[in-house]
Amino acid sequence: MKTPKTALLCISDTYLPRARTLASFYSSSGDETRIYTPDFSHKSKSAITEREEGVVYLHHRPYTSNLSWQRLLGHMEFARLVRRELEEWEPDRIHCLVPANSLASQSADYKKSHPQTELILDINDLWPESLPMGWAVHTPPAWYWKSLRTRSLDVADRIFTECQLFADEIKKQSGRESTVLYWSASTDSTPHPSSPDPEFLDLCYLGFVNNIIDLDALEDLFERLARIRPVRLHLIAQGARVQEMADRLGRHATIVDHGTIYDPAKRQQIFDVCSFGLNIMKKGVQAGLSMKTLDYLQGALPVINSLAGDVWQWIEQDGCGINYDRNDPQKTAEAVANMNPKQLMEAKGKARAVYERYLSPDAFYAVLEQTIQK
Repeated sequence: MKTPKTALLCISDTYLPRARTLASFYSSSGDETRIYTPDFSHKSKSAITEREEGVVYLHHRPYTSNLSWQRLLGHMEFARLVRRELEEWEPDRIHCLVPANSLASQSADYKKSHPQTELILDINDLWPESLPMGWAVHTPPAWYWKSLRTRSLDVADRIFTECQLFADEIKKQSGRESTVLYWSASTDSTPHPSSPDPEFLDLCYLGFVNNIIDLDALEDLFERLARIRPVRLHLIAQGARVQEMADRLGRHATIVDHGTIYDPAKRQQIFDVCSFGLNIMKKGVQAGLSMKTLDYLQGALPVINSLAGDVWQWIEQDGCGINYDRNDPQKTAEAVANMNPKQLMEAKGKARAVYERYLSPDAFYAVLEQTIQK
């Protein structure tokens, strides 16, 4: 009997952990798998030199800015290279992680030419809707960019979305139903939360500091917090605006810059001593679940959150953090600064419980098994 073949298409090393988890699932089901990804790192903006088994690296032109024509052109060129590879390998299933929208378009074109191939589109972000510049979404280039994804949805056999917010938006745009498949952590570590330092309010920021992070709101929040009690910010960050964040928030807090940490155990040690993780993005950013939030909840760290959608609802229903009130930031500051040790430990337990229910590997595989089998 012929071994089924599944191709996983992944435009960025940001999404590679999800692609690896999916490849593990399909392999355990008996499929031969290949991950197609660029030879250029979106995170470091440099060539990828290390190679892993089961991953096919295709050329992507270098770029330095996330919002650039070079990046978009590189995505289109990469998508065409992937299409050529698919024609040669002839997979039985394509699981395409979106963005890039051009990758979704090429996958849909392949599906039209090979109707026996199953096409799964896996929506992990909405571009151009997630651009922090609202006016840009209403320009002709953005309409075309968006249409590459929207037209592809009509062709897909199955659609996954990484949060309910995206599922609702996809239904609104295309009429298609989708299955929510939350991100899952690829590695785990055991939280050992400690009682808060009575001298400081310890907060953590994890991840990239880029153009969608609301530094104005963060600085305002830190100024308000500092009036109530001393603040210490633990940075596990990278990106072009890390120094700007440190400079601006350092006016109101003690900054502890840990640099980039990939070791889950070392990262967990920082989460254990912190009271909250920061997830404050610019108003209008369309995302229901950020990767940093997944890491915070996995590490039993409650979230100070500004995103509407899934995380907002979890905080409201399950008490795994505090939602940032743009209309009354003083209320948010007081709720954060005045949480007593008992309440904080309860919130840490609730954060971990939300992770176990929605974001753990067991939850991820359960959704896949139920959906693929059906």
